[in-house]
Order: sequence, then C-alpha cells, then structure tokens
Amino acid sequence: MRIQFPDLARPKQAAKNLVRMSPDLQLSAAHEALAHVLGYRDWRELSSSPRSDTSTAPFEADDAFRVVLDLADALGLPDPDVQYAISKARLLQHWSIDNHLSLRSAIWRQRVFGPPGRGKPGTIVRDKAYGANEPAYLRQAGRPTYLLFDTGMGVRADFEVAVPRIPLADFVPSRLWLPYGYWTLQDGSEVIFSRDYLPMWRIAEGTVERLDPWLWINGIAREFHFSRSAATVVWASGPARELALRYLEERRIFELPKLVDVMPHLFEVDVEAIADGVGKLREQRGDGQTPPAYAEINTRISFG
Repeated sequence: MRIQFPDLARPKQAAKNLVRMSPDLQLSAAHEALAHVLGYRDWRELSSSPRSDTSTAPFEADDAFRVVLDLADALGLPDPDVQYAISKARLLQHWSIDNHLSLRSAIWRQRVFGPPGRGKPGTIVRDKAYGANEPAYLRQAGRPTYLLFDTGMGVRADFEVAVPRIPLADFVPSRLWLPYGYWTLQDGSEVIFSRDYLPMWRIAEGTVERLDPWLWINGIAREFHFSRSAATVVWASGPARELALRYLEERRIFELPKLVDVMPHLFEVDVEAIADGVGKLREQRGDGQTPPAYAEINTRISFG
C-alpha cells in the first residue's frame, strides 16, 4: 500500500529523527528505508510522486504496525525508538497516547510474547484474589504464580489465577507510562517521574525530552504528586489518573517514555522489580552513555 503526503516535510523529519537514534545510520539510508515502507521504489520516487491531502487522517493501526516494524528491521533500530521517531515527525499524524499504547502492546504480542497459552509467560490471565477479576500478565506459572498487573508486580496462589477461554486484550501497564508526579528543578525545568520515582520526561523552555529511566535527577527544588493533589491514595485510576493525563495533554506529550521499554525484561527469571528491568535495559541499550548535566547514573539500580 502506498501512503501519500501533501509534501515531504513529515518524511524528511522522520528520517532526521531516525538518524538521531543511531550514530552509525546515514540519512540516505533512512530516506531509502522510509520510501520502501511507505510503498515507493526509492526516495526519488517518493519525492516526485503526486501529492495528496488524504494523509491529514491518522494512520490506520495496521499501517502503523507495519511501518514501525519494517523500518526497525530495515535499519536495525529498536522498534520503540522507531515508533517514537516517526510519531514526533507526525508521520502517524496526531496519534493519541491511547493509539501508542495499543500499538506498543500489539508489537509486544507479535515480537515478544507470541500467541497466548496456558502457563505461557506473557499470556493475559485473570486475577481472582480478594474478589477481583482484573487482567494481568502471567510472568511465571507455578506455586506461587507471578503476575504483572496494571499497577506493578505481584504474587498469587495458582488457584487465584484463571486463564480465560477467549484471549484478553493486551495492555501497557500504567506503572510504566502513567506519571505519578513531577519534580521542579532549580533551573525551572520539570521532570516527570513514574510510580517507582524513575524519570520519564523533562520539560524545559517548552521542549520535551525523553529521559533514560536509569538516571538520578539532581537539583530538585519541589515535588508534586497527582494523587496527593486529588486527595486520594489511588494513583492509576480515578481523579489522580485524570490529572496526570491532563498534565500530559497540556504539554502535548502523546508518545511513550523509555521506561515502557523495560517490559520484555520483566519476564526474565532474575527480575524481581521494575528497577531490575531498568538495569537490564541499560545493559542492552544505554551502557556507556554520558548523563546530562542535571543527572547522574542511579546507583540504586543494579547494572550487570
């Protein structure tokens, strides 16, 4: 399927964003890969093709799924980085955070977990403990059974977990993307943090930056919690969640933080907490990077 654009602005920006993801990637290679996945023979054909205003509508989910994975394979980049790069270029048009959550969980099912099955890690099960009937990812079957809920990790007796006959919808746990609060730094910038107090985003002079979750943020002047503001202890639903989502929308943050990328590591046998997954992620993708001036490496997280 050929995807048309009213001009080359968005494809060009997408290529530039992709190059920023890897020091070894040439702009010409990004151009050619983009042209191919968008349905063109090469960048020259894309550049000279007739223009269309039909691309003002958002990408369909299937198109976005294909474009992200095909680009990641062609360029040798992590698919979460590709998803972020092309979204920031508005190649996906104005996708909401819900669109991005659905796309990420669909990619996990395809690339990480595979088809669900009884006793298979990554299968969505139902947590029946304490009268609940909530979906959760199966991390490890047995006695006890280890689960990943929307709000974090937990343990259940095997009889408290039910495998549904019809597979349940995949989801991205709120623990990995929903803000718990934000810090105001001495320089006036804001750093959004997760329920585990891991940094997700920094906002400075109107610019939004994704942060590595293994950073320790320095120079904190004030701390704000959405649940405290909403006068509740419940942070992942209700008024606190609404406040957090409104905060993201007002700052035009519709993409997902790097913390979400720990998800595949949370199913490894030696991972017992979100922070353990962060350590694994840094080993895979962030080792050797120099922290920004306002941060340092979080020594409370185990690396290696």
